[in-house]
Amino acid sequence: MIETRNATKEDNSALIELQRRCPSGTYLVLGVDSSPDYFARSKPFSDGHVLVAIEDGAVVGSAAYAISDSLIAGKIIKVAYEYGFMVDPYHRRKGVAQKLQKLIEQTILERNVDFLYLTIIEDNLPSIGLFTKMGFSKAKDCEMLSLMAYKKEEVNGINIRSMREADVESIVGLINTIYRGYSLFKPFEPSGFLDHVRRMPYFNLENILVAEDNGQIKACLGYWDYNKVRRYIVEKMSWKLRAQKSAIKVASLLSTMPQIPRLGQPLQSYNLTTMAWKDPQSLTKLLRYTLNIAVEHGIGFLHTPLDPTSQTRAILTQFRHTKMKLHVFIKSIGTEEPPDLSEEKLYIDAIEI
Repeated sequence: MIETRNATKEDNSALIELQRRCPSGTYLVLGVDSSPDYFARSKPFSDGHVLVAIEDGAVVGSAAYAISDSLIAGKIIKVAYEYGFMVDPYHRRKGVAQKLQKLIEQTILERNVDFLYLTIIEDNLPSIGLFTKMGFSKAKDCEMLSLMAYKKEEVNGINIRSMREADVESIVGLINTIYRGYSLFKPFEPSGFLDHVRRMPYFNLENILVAEDNGQIKACLGYWDYNKVRRYIVEKMSWKLRAQKSAIKVASLLSTMPQIPRLGQPLQSYNLTTMAWKDPQSLTKLLRYTLNIAVEHGIGFLHTPLDPTSQTRAILTQFRHTKMKLHVFIKSIGTEEPPDLSEEKLYIDAIEI
C-alpha cells in the first residue's frame, strides 16, 4: 500500500537516490543530483514543503509545493507553486503521482489557496501528459533563455560592485517598478527581500551586482551558482542536438565558440535572479560583467526564465543564446475557473526552475 506524508531530514539519502533514478527531459535527457542536501532547492521558499510517497518502507515518489501571496490578474491571492515531482521508474502506473497530488490539494485547501501553478520545459513530454491528466491546463508559454558564456566581454564606462545592505531600498524599488503588474509577482518590502536572499543557499548580497553611475544604481542582477544546489548531467541528446554540437566543433576551429557538454558531463550554469534596470545600457554592461565571471569559473550558461513580452528580453537576446519554451500550467482548487493569463505578463523567478 502506498502512503504519503511530509518528508523529514531522515529521508534525505533516499530522496537523492530516487532522484538519480529519475532523469528528466526527452530531446535532452538530464540526470539530476542534489547531494548532499536534497532539501536545498526548497530553502528559498518561505512556506515550502516536500512530500514523499512510501511503499513497503521505501521512498517511491516525491513532490513539493510552496505557498505564497501573488498577484493574479490584478488581485493579490494565495497561490501554490508545485515542483520536484518524481516517481521511481519501477513504481509508475500505480497512482503514486496522483496520491501526492491529492495530498497537496487537501493541504492547501485548508490554507485557503485558490490556484496551483507549475512550470514545465517544452521537451518534458511525460510531465506535460501527467499534469494535464491531473487537471492542469496551460496558461501561457514563456521562455527559458540561456546566455552562452564562452568569451571575455568588453565592460567599461560604469562602476560595477556587489550589493550592500544599504542598497536594499533602491534595489527593491527597481525590482518592484520593473515587475509592477506582472501576474505571479508580489512587490518586495526591504526586510522581506533581505530574508529572501538569506534563505537562498549558496547565495548572498555578494552575488547581487549593481551598476552605479554618479552614485545612483542603474541596474542590478544576481547570479546564483545553482550547480551547488542541483547538478545536471547530460545523459542523452537528440540527433538534432548532436548535429548542432558537431557543427559548433567545426566552427570552433576558426573562432571561439560556445561549448556544449558531452554525454556524462555536467551542464554548468548560473541562474539569473533579482534582475532589474533603469536603462538598458546599464543592464547590458552588468550582463557582460556576469558572463566574464562565468567564463572565469568554467560556467557555460546563464539561465533565466522570462515572459516573452518582457522589456528585459530585448536586452538579453543581444547575446548569443539558446531558448526553450517554458510552459506555465495552472489549476483551480476552489470553485472559480482558472484565470486567463494568456495576455498577462508573468513573473517567474530563478527559484522556480
